[in-house]
Amino acid sequence: MTGLTVADLVRRAHARYGGHPAIRTEDGPLSFAELGALVDRLAAGLAALGCRPGDRVVLALENRPELLALEQAVWVSGLVRVALSSRSHPQEIAHVARDCEAAVVVCEDAHAAALDGLPGLVPLAGYPRLLKYGEPAVRHAPQPDDVAALLYTSGTTGRPKGAVVTHRSWVAMVEEFAAQLPPMGPGDLVLHTAPISHFGGSVGSACLLRGAAAMPVRRFDPRATLDLVQRHGVTVLPLVPTMLKELTAVAAGYDLSSLRAIPYGGSAIGAVAAGKAHAAFGEILYQFYGLSEALAPVAVLSARDHLVRPESAGRFCPGVAYRVVVGVLQLSGDCVMRGYWNDPEQTAEVLRDGWFSTGDLGFVDDQGFLHLVDRSKEVIISGGFNVYPAEVERVIETLDGVREVA
Repeated sequence: MTGLTVADLVRRAHARYGGHPAIRTEDGPLSFAELGALVDRLAAGLAALGCRPGDRVVLALENRPELLALEQAVWVSGLVRVALSSRSHPQEIAHVARDCEAAVVVCEDAHAAALDGLPGLVPLAGYPRLLKYGEPAVRHAPQPDDVAALLYTSGTTGRPKGAVVTHRSWVAMVEEFAAQLPPMGPGDLVLHTAPISHFGGSVGSACLLRGAAAMPVRRFDPRATLDLVQRHGVTVLPLVPTMLKELTAVAAGYDLSSLRAIPYGGSAIGAVAAGKAHAAFGEILYQFYGLSEALAPVAVLSARDHLVRPESAGRFCPGVAYRVVVGVLQLSGDCVMRGYWNDPEQTAEVLRDGWFSTGDLGFVDDQGFLHLVDRSKEVIISGGFNVYPAEVERVIETLDGVREVA
């Protein structure tokens, strides 16, 4: 699949699954064919705003059908997706837009006033004007090594940095998610409660491009989420660990028999919480490990392995090379970013000879399971000994009455 681009996968899905639902809302479905036509109109609208192949488009939107369609329009136009959480502070959105020299910034109306003055600003209220145009006169075909996305991350180092991700890497991510999860296709429904701009969207891309329908939800509420699963027969529910813990606490009494997979990732969950979730939902949990700089799935704790090594981050996926150097996990392969956007100094600090230093302290046991201890920059030295905050947090998490440790 290395010769394909994300644009190829998008076009193929539109053609292959034409009459099947691509996006479902409470108002009804939008078919893949209809989504394809909408994507073409949006691509023409972006071109009319002056976007050219390689330009960056910032999408700072809640989970909406508009976000899913805009992402695809960006990719088929050879543009670069820069997705941010709608909960990002306007100053952060503005910083990212200026850092990547965005040609267009699409934001929620609530942020429009604070972002006024940014070049190419399109509040959600202005979305309809992107639809006034026909198909673009010329379709651009991006190449596998062209940039598909910038994933902005700050981690523990301060100002966000843009990890440069190619089409080759994004396609590899989509294919690996599809390989690790149960087979997906028309008839499957993915409920997007986790942010599409982050982990939820990565899993969702894999499912959508396999013919599954997406149902975006703007706000997460545990009981409302379980009610949607029950009423609509949701089969895939991407989550972040905090959401999984909240759902576990209220899952009793709901008919969740339609669920086939709960992929989750973005942070550690801990063996205790994983065990409770397994008891509540059954053998359908898939924990994925990855970073903005090394796309998930780098490692996966499969549904079955939740019973074997629930405290681990799972086993490495095929195609991922790994090594542990002075306790720090390093990675190589298609999953690894090209570098940080316009930041050669930071790139040189973490990327050498094709190996990315994650900053995660860990080890691989004799069964091939990855165990993450902590972040190298968060180690506390007390009395001459290394104290790892994550280990302290895991102990606190076992105490009664503790919901989450921060």
